[in-house]
Amino acid sequence: MRGCLFVLVLAVIILSTAAWFGSPILASTVISGALDNAGYHAESSTVTATSDPPLKLLLGRADRVEIAGTGVDFRTFHAASLDLVLTDVDVLGHTAGRISGRIDGAEMTTTAGETTTADVTIDGVARAADALIVVDAATVRRVVTGTFQQKFGVAVSSVKLIAPATLRITAPGANVEGRVLVDADGAIAFSTSLGSSPILNLDPSFPLRFRSVRVDGGDLRIDAVLDTASLLGG
Repeated sequence: MRGCLFVLVLAVIILSTAAWFGSPILASTVISGALDNAGYHAESSTVTATSDPPLKLLLGRADRVEIAGTGVDFRTFHAASLDLVLTDVDVLGHTAGRISGRIDGAEMTTTAGETTTADVTIDGVARAADALIVVDAATVRRVVTGTFQQKFGVAVSSVKLIAPATLRITAPGANVEGRVLVDADGAIAFSTSLGSSPILNLDPSFPLRFRSVRVDGGDLRIDAVLDTASLLGG
């Protein structure tokens, strides 16, 4: 009887130890599967889940989840890399408390059909996290010049961003000044008294939505909101 009891106790210890050390691997695998189902793929990617105690991970709860990847695709959205940290994560419920990190080389599309990139900084409550996208002045000039050439056949000689949200365009024989804003379709647009024309779009498959835009330090700064539940497959 003592021998049987010893074997039983030893088995419990072994199983508990395996669960203790194996739960982070299991949780990371489950989270990776949820991301895959949501449409996330990467050339290289690591998902790390931690919790105290680790056994909480067996219940689908993680104190911290870090997602790092390069050559990232989310459905039809592309980015060079991302490094995101989520806290208080409910894996099964597809929710998190907060999210922070960066998405570098996020692709945006111009009205002329060209692709340009920008970096995104994210920090906030996960269900609607604040995100900041910075588009430098040189990129804005290139995008606006290409848009006007493609849409109106006009060769633009200069493009200037003026705080808080003014865009001044100079072309042979004409100066046009208007506001940059987020239009009803969620695109960054150039608006004048004659109408509004979109100049930059983000792929709608990624759950990042433009909220407002401003000029700061000569660059275009776009305030956006990220829906983490959609990112986790919710």
